[in-house]
Order: sequence, then C-alpha cells, then structure tokens
Amino acid sequence: MGLTRRSFFLSVAALGSASVTGTTRREPETEVNVKIWFTEQAANYDVWETLRGHVERAFDPAREGVVVEHGGTVDASSENAYELVTGGEWPTMLAQGSVGGPTAPADDVNLLVTARSMHEFPTGAGIPHVAAVGGAEALADLPPVEDCPEVTGWSNSAYALQVLLHECGHALGLDHEDGYMEPVGEHLVVSPMVSGYPWESKDVREEQFDTDRGTCGCQFVRPDGRDPRLMLTFAECERERIAAYDGGYAPW
Repeated sequence: MGLTRRSFFLSVAALGSASVTGTTRREPETEVNVKIWFTEQAANYDVWETLRGHVERAFDPAREGVVVEHGGTVDASSENAYELVTGGEWPTMLAQGSVGGPTAPADDVNLLVTARSMHEFPTGAGIPHVAAVGGAEALADLPPVEDCPEVTGWSNSAYALQVLLHECGHALGLDHEDGYMEPVGEHLVVSPMVSGYPWESKDVREEQFDTDRGTCGCQFVRPDGRDPRLMLTFAECERERIAAYDGGYAPW
C-alpha cells in the first residue's frame, strides 16, 4: 500500500515532483498523463493492453482527459515495489533519466509494475508523481475491461488492480481519507484509496489507516464479517480530488 507517514511524503516531495518531472501547475482540466513501466520480470506477463483499458476506465469519470502510455522496461535491482520507492531507487532512476524505453518520465504518474506477489506485504508505494506496485502475474489474469464490472468480489487480479489505482492516487496527492466505503448487506464496498485496509490487522490499521471518516463524510467501519467488494474505478470523493489536481502536489 502507499506510504502514510506525512513526514515521509514531505521529505521526498521535491524528488517526486520537480526533480523527476519538472512539473509546473496548470489548469485542472488539462489531461492527466499516466505512464506505466515494467520490471524485466513483470514484462514477461502479457498485461499491458488489458491494464491500459482498466486504468483509462478508472480515470475517465474523474478527469476529462487521461493519457495512459507504455513507458518501457526497467532494469530494477528488486521486485519489491515498496522498497524501490521508499529506498529511492525508482524515483532516482526517473530523476536521472536512467529508465528504459524510448520516452521521458510523465508529468503526472510514473508507475512501475513489478513481479512481486501481492501476498507479500507491503504491496506498493506512492509519492508525488511516482508509484510502484507488485502483482504482474495477478494483473495478467484481469479480463478485458468490457467484460469486467466496476464493482467486483475479491480476487487476486481485482485486488492487484485496486492497489495499483491506490498508488496512482497517492502519486496525484490523494490520501486514504479521500476513500469511500459502504456496508451493503453481507458485503463491504471499498474504493481504491481504502482498498484492503479494513481487513488488515489492528497494528497495520493503526499505523497506516488510522481514520474514522472519509473527507466526503462516509463512516469508515470494521468489516464485522462482511466480504469485500472492490471498486475498480474511483469513488466520487476521489474523483473530486483528481479533478482538482493541477500538476503540483499539496496535502489535501
């Protein structure tokens, strides 16, 4: 999951924004550019075309224009997505122009997908304009976007996609409080910025998801035996934050 310690976000904000992309503030209606890169191991999975469709669908209701591009293959030292961000390797590669592929880093989201299993935690991380997530094998099992509902039950592929969107949200400045959840019968519906946190241990929740209410007013509750229903598009409050994104980064 994404980083939650605000001090860490602030300490790496310069590396994640100006140093990486040279981004300047612009009008919110400008297109958002998401560039997806793959480690050499992750590139062995046939995931790009299907993944692009899912990311485009997730962002389209939130933003008038979104461009999702293939960044290329990256020679990373590890498949641990979380450590590649928090240890500085992935942000540094972007800042120094040492990434693979024919194109430069994107202005908005530079996402690295690795082959690390989604059963190994932490699963990913996101800082301003920079994110990484595991789960290439699981993402390769996603059905085409036209065959996949926007809200679905738990599966490895759906969870991997939701965490991927979660880290993209962090890269655009969203936090966990921007997420949404709602008990519906025997299910608990969760949006990308909430994702699997309600089902995590008490220690993990207290350290990384210590909040009772979303910024749009929804109550954050315990599952109490309810099964997860995963939203594969952003919820209304998340969409509002993405729509207001102007190319810079500031905590909401």
